Amino acid sequence: MKKLKDFIYDKNDIVIAVLILAVAALIISWRLDIILEYPKQLLGSDDPSIQTPVDGDENPSGDETDQSGDDEDGQTGNDDQSGSGEGEGSQTGTDEPADIPLWDGGTLTEEVQVEVEGASASAAVKCLIDAGLFENYAEYQAICEEEGMNHEKVSAGTFTFKKGTTKVQIAKKINWG
Repeated sequence: MKKLKDFIYDKNDIVIAVLILAVAALIISWRLDIILEYPKQLLGSDDPSIQTPVDGDENPSGDETDQSGDDEDGQTGNDDQSGSGEGEGSQTGTDEPADIPLWDGGTLTEEVQVEVEGASASAAVKCLIDAGLFENYAEYQAICEEEGMNHEKVSAGTFTFKKGTTKVQIAKKINWG
């Protein structure tokens, strides 16, 4: 009987730790489907203050570079643009005629509000393409690479781009990389 008491006394901490781990593993495995659905709930949220990063699947190499040379507003003096950028249309909900070009001289001619959503970078950038902010994904990717950003790091959420905003500024605003 004394040997049993000594064994229990010596090993009870280990037994309790193993039991706690087993219970935690059971709870996690039981609720795993709900845990994995949480990011999708964030993307589907109507709260505009939530900006969830969206990892893309366009560049499997995973190159990630740091932004540098930004001033305190997060903007660089480089307004060089790729492509013509002559998209038309607006997502602001105003009753402006559709024949006014969205881009003039590389800057927006009006305020544009876009809801960026999607499970990949290409899906998220498609929202910007549909709004006329980029012609295609390749244009967005070229601007990101030119500015030293990873084109796969796109934040989801509702963004408002003011009149006079450039494509570089748009890419920097939606890119979290």
